[in-house]
Amino acid sequence: MLLQVDPEYKLHMPKLNSRAGRAALQEFVISSDDVLQLQRVAAVRRLAQRLELALDQSRELARQIRDNAEQRFQLLTEICGVNLLTAGALAGILGPGRRFGTEAQLASYAGVAPLEASSAGLVRHRLNRGGNRRLNAILYRIALTQTRYSPEARRYLERRQGEGKTRREALRALKSYIVRAIWRLWNQCKPAAGDEKLAAVA
Repeated sequence: MLLQVDPEYKLHMPKLNSRAGRAALQEFVISSDDVLQLQRVAAVRRLAQRLELALDQSRELARQIRDNAEQRFQLLTEICGVNLLTAGALAGILGPGRRFGTEAQLASYAGVAPLEASSAGLVRHRLNRGGNRRLNAILYRIALTQTRYSPEARRYLERRQGEGKTRREALRALKSYIVRAIWRLWNQCKPAAGDEKLAAVA
């Protein structure tokens, strides 16, 4: 819509994904007597206002998640690649209470328990597409972060690849390793009052 009103807006406006760009959109005007164009300009301003409101709400929600995670789930941030927002996301998926009796149950729920796909005497494990895909995606992002910033994770990948695994298989093994760390620290997090009752009802 902005392109229809001002095809050259990129030449004189800040980047739209910046705070200055969004502010410029909310005050956007043109010199025109064309009623349709003026309606488009008004629509651009309304959309910019809605976007800013949504971003404000997102920032406030993120703040609340970080505050809650800092009080109850900060132990999870000991894992490389897990900040307070990620810890809050993990807690939201794993809670309330103690839903998993063993590390293996958590690994299966996360979709990182290996599935054997061997043939002709060659033992391989394929991708497990079951489990909670949101949790699996979080584990994948943690694993990618660790490959960049954790020497221990890089050594682990190198060792697994040295054993004959592909890069993809080694990365899946790293996700299983991360699940073990999450399981250990999750069981040390102190549940809030009422969590166990909620878990019993669920």
